This record gives sequence, C-alpha cells and structure tokens, in this order.
Amino acid sequence: MAEKTTTLEIRNISKVFPGVRALNQVNIQAKGGEIVGLIGVNGAGKSTLMNILGGIHPQTEGEILIDGQEVRIESPKDAEKYGIGFIHQEPVMFQHMTVAENISISRLHGKINYRELNETARKYLDRMGCDINPRAKVRDLPIGERQMVEIARALSSGGKILLFDEPTASFTDAEKNRLFEVIRELKRKGSCIFFISHFLDEVAELTDRTIVLRDGRVVIEGNTAEITREQILQNMIGGKVAEVTAGKERSFDQVVMKVEGLTRGSKPDRVSFKLHRGEVLGIWGLMGSGRTETLRAIYGLDKPDAGSIYLDLEDGRGLRRVTPKETRELFGYVTEARHDDGCLLPWSVWENMSAPNLPSYKKKLFLDYGRQRQDSEEYCKKLNVKTASIYTRMESLSGGNQQKVIMAKWLIRRPKVFLIDEPTRGVDVGAKAEIQKMIRKLAEEGTACLVVSSEIEEISAVCDRVIVLNRGRISGELKKSEIAKEALMHLCV
Repeated sequence: MAEKTTTLEIRNISKVFPGVRALNQVNIQAKGGEIVGLIGVNGAGKSTLMNILGGIHPQTEGEILIDGQEVRIESPKDAEKYGIGFIHQEPVMFQHMTVAENISISRLHGKINYRELNETARKYLDRMGCDINPRAKVRDLPIGERQMVEIARALSSGGKILLFDEPTASFTDAEKNRLFEVIRELKRKGSCIFFISHFLDEVAELTDRTIVLRDGRVVIEGNTAEITREQILQNMIGGKVAEVTAGKERSFDQVVMKVEGLTRGSKPDRVSFKLHRGEVLGIWGLMGSGRTETLRAIYGLDKPDAGSIYLDLEDGRGLRRVTPKETRELFGYVTEARHDDGCLLPWSVWENMSAPNLPSYKKKLFLDYGRQRQDSEEYCKKLNVKTASIYTRMESLSGGNQQKVIMAKWLIRRPKVFLIDEPTRGVDVGAKAEIQKMIRKLAEEGTACLVVSSEIEEISAVCDRVIVLNRGRISGELKKSEIAKEALMHLCV
C-alpha cells in the first residue's frame, strides 16, 4: 500500500548567474507516486533547477511549495529537512571517510557505534544489489561505485522527493536495471522522483511524464508515452543532431606507443598492447574491470608494480622506454571525474586551459598572459564552448562545456598520445556528437588516442579497434567491424 504522497510545486523560478540567466520563469508540478523525466542539452537549466531544490543555490525569483506550503531551501540541510534527497551527477562525498560514514554523514554526532553504522550501510547497499564494502574508503572506489554510495545515502535519509541527476552515466546494464527496480519501488511507496538523463531510451523506459528545458525555460511537457523521440530532440536543440557514424575500417603502420606487462596490484594485470599513429584504440569492460586504473598507470598517476611504456618520439631512434615524468609531459589525460581531478572549479576558463601548459607560456621571468588568453579564445571558438567569456569561472559552466574546456587544455599542448576516460559522460546528445567528432578529427590529424567508454555505441562509432578488460587482464581484442554488444559481453564474463 502506498504511503501518503508528497506534492511539489515550483512557481516562476528564475536563477541568474553573472552574465547568464540559467532559469527563466520555470513552473513545474509533481506529486508522489510518479517519476518525472527532465531533459535538455547541457546549459538548459536542468542541474541548476535540481541545485536549487537540493539547497546548493538559492533561486533569484520564484517560490517552492511542498504539500501546499511555501518553503525556503537555503542549504542541503534544509533540503534534507524537507525530505529532499539529491543524487548528484558528480558524486559529492568525503573521500577520506568510509562508505558507511558517507552514507550516514548527516547523522554522525556524539559517540559512533560503527557496527550499527556498517550494518545500516550494508542494508541500503544490499537493497541496490551492490557488494561494496561499507568499511572501504570512498577515495579508493571508482566513479561508478561512488555514485552507488551517493544513491544509498539519499535512500538512507528517507527523502520523499528524490532528485536523480544522471545517475547511470557510469553504470553497466545490470547496475542500471537494478537501480531502475529501486526507483520503481520508491515510486510505489509514494516518492516524488525527478530523473535527469541524456539517454532518451532510459527516460522512455522509466518515467511517467517528461519535461524538456531549453535556455532555462520549459518548452514541452506531457505524458512520456505520448511524446515522440523526434519531438523531444526537436525541442531540446531546435533541429537535427549530427551523429558520428562507425566509418570504414582503417589500417595503421607506425607504432607510437607500446605497453608491456603493465601491472599494478590486480588491476591492471600484465596488460600489453600497441597503439598506432592516428589510431583510436578503445578500452572496454564492466565496472571494476580495471579500465581507469590502466589509464592512470600509463599516465604515471599511479606507480606500476611492473611493466614498461615505450614511445616513439619521432627523433629517428624508434620506440624507447619512457618514465612516468615523461609521459605526464608528453601525454594528454582527460579523467572520468572532471570535478575531482579534471578541472579547477573556482578558476576561470582561461586559467583552466592554461594550467597544464605554463612552461610553454614562459616569457623570460614572467608568463605571457596575452598569449594564454588568446589561445583560450581560439579554443573556445574551435570547440564551441558556451560561456559568457573566458573569464567565467568553471563552476558556472554546464557539464558538457566543462568537458570541452578540459579537452581544450590538452589540445593546446598537442599531445603525442591522448588518454581519454569517459569523454562524454553526463554530456547531452549535441555536445556528445561534437566531442566524438573532435576525437575522430584528432586521429585523422595523426594523434594516437586511447579511449575508455562505458557506451558500446560510442566505442563502435569512435574507435578503430577495442581491447576488452576482464578483472584487470586483456581478455580479447576486436576490430572495428567486430565491435558489437554480444561480442564485448562474451569477452568480459
């Protein structure tokens, strides 16, 4: 039997940041026992609206009513008091604390009973079919597992209004299906649920109603079953989306990087492969297979226990072994967790683009600020970064535009090898196509790219070849024409 349902009403909500009107007179009504899909391109205002409900930002104008009573949500603590649980696109946690401590963070006071704390965490993790150790430190978890912990934290708070902002971006199909079961159960118990996703098939499968935002306004809403995919896309972007197609099989001659026996603990475990000039090589595997760990070890962020990296520096000497210091100087590396280690949120766009390239801007005893800003202006135009100016702080940009800035800072360096972890995680359909085309263009210009992606469609469209990891080891390799869901899954189970 459903519990008493909660109603939420958003009246004429507007939000203005310096130089940007993120929300403009938004009106939404939602009630308990339904799942509302919220869709829009990056910068449409989805996350801004969720941040207002979650107590991250105050609204500039408008009212929020819960069960007919106006409320002021001025902090995450206020949001929790009113029964609002927020599952962020980028997990927000205390990384040096345990999983159990993070799940019960708002209730930690006085003498702590750690046995009870761990049992509580285990209960909510089991509810999601998740076997994460409650005693593990959050800093040691990959991004997908951190997302699971944040969902468990929201569930443990007993929130009646739940905001899911891109929760499945790093999930496998099995994890996504389990999450959907949990969300449907919460719906049956009367929760009012908002679900943001760039995956339109997820919205069609899960939600009861769909609301599309564009330029901070509601442009279409209605029952999900009655709105077509074409209507959604047209209202999201006002036109057709240019997609990246799989393309033709290509052959390569020059090996620019060779990895031999790369090992760090159990992941990666004796990983060896070659990467060619102009090739996009994909790394695919289920969560926990060692994809990110392999990239971090190659780049030199984590010291390997064994193995070597060889690179052709095009000095006539062919492949030679390089040190972690050299790889960090010569490679570009886009991380999967852009807010953790991909960008400096309080800094401006131009400062973020310049940060890894300061030696190249050295002018006698000073830095050439004029050239830094000139390069930033150039790459904002090249990558179609939507920002009021290069002086805008990164935290004010949408997720897709933050990702473009992160890509740009490495493109300015012109890396020998580009390591890209989840290039379009949490990015809308338009920005996704732009980033995928950018990777293909880099390859056509001769850059060797190593790409990790959870999306099979992306791996198929962008990569020339893919290696599959299973528990830290390479379990197989597929040519472009062989990349398919069945073949990939066969190699990783």
